[in-house]
Amino acid sequence: MLLLTGLALCGCEPQEPELNQETNLEVDNTVAISDDNRVIYEMNLYNFTSQGTLKAAEQRLAELRTLGIDIVWLMPIQTRSQQGKIGTLGSPYALKNYTEVNPQHGTLADLQSFVKQAHALGMQVWLDWVPNHTGLDNVWVTEHPDFYERSNGQIVHPNNYSDVYQLDYSNPDMCQAMQQAMIYWISNADIDGFRCDYVSSPKVPAEFWKETIPMLQNAAGRKIWMLGEADFRDKPALYNAGFDYDYAWGFHDRVKNNLGKGDDASKLRSQCFSLYNNTNYANMDRMVYLTNHDDIGDNFSQNYFGYHGDNVPPLTVLEFTFYGMPLLYNGQEIGYRKVQNYFNRDVINWNYSDAKLKNTIRTLVALRHTQPALGSGTKANRPKVTLLNCSHPACFAYTKVKGDNTVLVVLNLAADSAKCEIPGIAEGVYTQWLNSETIALRVVKKDVLLSSSPQLILPPKGYAVYVL
Repeated sequence: MLLLTGLALCGCEPQEPELNQETNLEVDNTVAISDDNRVIYEMNLYNFTSQGTLKAAEQRLAELRTLGIDIVWLMPIQTRSQQGKIGTLGSPYALKNYTEVNPQHGTLADLQSFVKQAHALGMQVWLDWVPNHTGLDNVWVTEHPDFYERSNGQIVHPNNYSDVYQLDYSNPDMCQAMQQAMIYWISNADIDGFRCDYVSSPKVPAEFWKETIPMLQNAAGRKIWMLGEADFRDKPALYNAGFDYDYAWGFHDRVKNNLGKGDDASKLRSQCFSLYNNTNYANMDRMVYLTNHDDIGDNFSQNYFGYHGDNVPPLTVLEFTFYGMPLLYNGQEIGYRKVQNYFNRDVINWNYSDAKLKNTIRTLVALRHTQPALGSGTKANRPKVTLLNCSHPACFAYTKVKGDNTVLVVLNLAADSAKCEIPGIAEGVYTQWLNSETIALRVVKKDVLLSSSPQLILPPKGYAVYVL
């Protein structure tokens, strides 16, 4: 049970009847109040439906809109290289042709229809892009062998990846061909952005992106969004290259490695402090994630449930409420626990459902969409974050404030119930949007009176979110 002793502390009269009474909370079909309040969804077409096609995925776009997805990031849709392939499908990041839809997914017309339907539902579509390397049988290997880096006359395999060849960015013709291939999808499929793979590669200069990103915007005549798959701390030249988002990769790994399944909230607090206070991100945003397609351990041995165990629910709350644009990887919205293999077909069992995580994520998307304090964006637009002192070592709490909107988040990482006093919040009547004790059964809200130092009791691995 979640106990609120703030009434005694503030000397208030007994609660009015409307306090602490639950009412239904509408969390479906919410719309982001700004671009800074969006949620992105990563889709592997091979695993998203039993058919593995764009047509089949299009039929389920309305479900994603109901959930509140704003951006659908499609993992590479191009034909996969078959020479030297890994698994039955080959790698999605070993492309055979940059400007060809994988026939197993459908046709260009199918992609056009998918994008058109997504747009009609108010969602964007971003394509995965692989700039560093191609598959061994990519059409460029025979048509433009000079596009590749060589050593002793042989094309180089980057990072000793046997299924791909390294492109040569000292060749201006190759750079131009890469740019035109990206423009092809803007012109022919009306896509809205790119998630760019391995931009931290030392072989892809930041100058390429400084030239290419404005070119894409000009070709489209509108904003084309750019997400770089890197923690830009590893390649500082990218900070001012024109990307809108990078990966908070270092944060993800440090939380995984330093916290894992543990209960030391000070470790989480330290990492969150560093994430929020990085001044290099004054002019851009970050994507935060608990899992994605790369979160697979060694040889697909485990995923985020293996790393975090029962910490997954409270860390999911953190992902959506602390900082940056949150990512959902297909299946995460139902709490799917199976490690997904992208070298082979591994269709998600959508009949599986973790009610607690499903309802938690539904509520978190709605919170993200509707609360200014949960937006992200550049430094000028970001809400103020205050890390609060908690009396219990396994509890972590913080407030986010923007204008007159305040969101209070409290997490318990302990395997037991934790009683925690949290000084330093604004006293008032808060609306509790999320209560880990009841969320598996129902999505409700209630108004509660919190003093400036409320004492809360959270269940094991529990969490609560309040809005003032």
